[in-house]
Amino acid sequence: MFERIEKALEGAGVLVWSILRNHTKTAELYFIKNKLDLPRFNDILQYEVTVCRDAEEDGRKLRGQSVTYIVPGMTDEEIGRKISDAYFAAQFVKNPFYELPDKVTAPHKESPSDLKDLPLEEIAERYAAAALAADDPEAFLNSMEIFIHRKSFEIKASNGLHVSYDTDDVFGEFVTQCKEPEDVEQYRQFNYDSLDPDALTAKVREGLRDARLRANAKEMPASGTYDILVTGDNIPTLFDYYAARASAGILVSGYSTWKIGDDVQGEPEGGERLNLTLVADAPYSSDGVPMVDRELLSGGVLKTYYGATRFCRYLGIEPTGNYQKIRVDCGTVPLAEMRKDGVLETVSFSDFQMDFFDGHFGGEMRLALLHRGGSAVPVCGGSVNGSILDVQGKLIFSKERWKSGSYEGPYAVLIPGVPVAGA
Repeated sequence: MFERIEKALEGAGVLVWSILRNHTKTAELYFIKNKLDLPRFNDILQYEVTVCRDAEEDGRKLRGQSVTYIVPGMTDEEIGRKISDAYFAAQFVKNPFYELPDKVTAPHKESPSDLKDLPLEEIAERYAAAALAADDPEAFLNSMEIFIHRKSFEIKASNGLHVSYDTDDVFGEFVTQCKEPEDVEQYRQFNYDSLDPDALTAKVREGLRDARLRANAKEMPASGTYDILVTGDNIPTLFDYYAARASAGILVSGYSTWKIGDDVQGEPEGGERLNLTLVADAPYSSDGVPMVDRELLSGGVLKTYYGATRFCRYLGIEPTGNYQKIRVDCGTVPLAEMRKDGVLETVSFSDFQMDFFDGHFGGEMRLALLHRGGSAVPVCGGSVNGSILDVQGKLIFSKERWKSGSYEGPYAVLIPGVPVAGA
């Protein structure tokens, strides 16, 4: 297929191009309550072809690009037409000129995950069994979807670049429900890049507990300022601010003025310093750039930039590829010590967000636990509205660790003095 595409590229006069071959095999399980409603297995092969077209305007060298998709069932005529259309469209994209990734040739790299050693069906069955093993006296699993993806990538480019690699991952979502004394549901997502079904058991059990707590929540927290304890799935959102503002695309656009060597966490105010690493979840980026773990912040100090090839070229740095996973150092304070009287532990939000432009974070609380008099009182409603810039020197990280396919780090972060709009 590569030969047919390359022939079509030559016929259309395309001199600069790259081809990404993506072969994805999937196992998908759809559950209603604890019964399997639909199993589905897919085998999908497609080629993502990027064509570049150079021009000059007012003495400036420009490079436009366009992307098209090719599938094996196409005829040579259809392939040629798709590529010609993409090449025509590329002339209307007038980006400043940039070089494509450097030439790399290397042997095929297999997935480092232990998932690769098992058939997709068996992985799906193990995770399904793990999810269904969780139980609760009052709540139940309303629905669940489990997806196992095994992907094989091969990348070729006009400059001779040629690499290939495999990846394996598990992801999905589930809804837990409790009908008494109030009928409520709690939604959760999960993702894993290694075989860890016990982690899903614990997550579903936690989701069942949360549905039960939400059904019994009878009050809204009073408006005021609280020490907020953010846990689990919401933690990575807090760190999006730092990852986003260090990305080459944001820097080139002028939305961030961070410089390497800057203390971007600001003055310490009794909190812990932030050590954050970008984790390579694949050996190459989608355009063939070799990817390795990169220290982004050390003690709150910015150590590197990262991003897609075009934006890295504009910054004058070597392309790094985009990263989808981070690792953060844990703290020394046990979770139990963080749960002091007056602390509001946020369990789930309708949508917890971080604005990387101004550092504002917030969301409406679907369930929280107000620690009061040695008890954890379930509350619901109200919203958190804070700024990472106001509290980043005060953050306390838990000793306990939490891991998913996109995050490794403290299970909880204590954020002092956050405004809460409530009753």
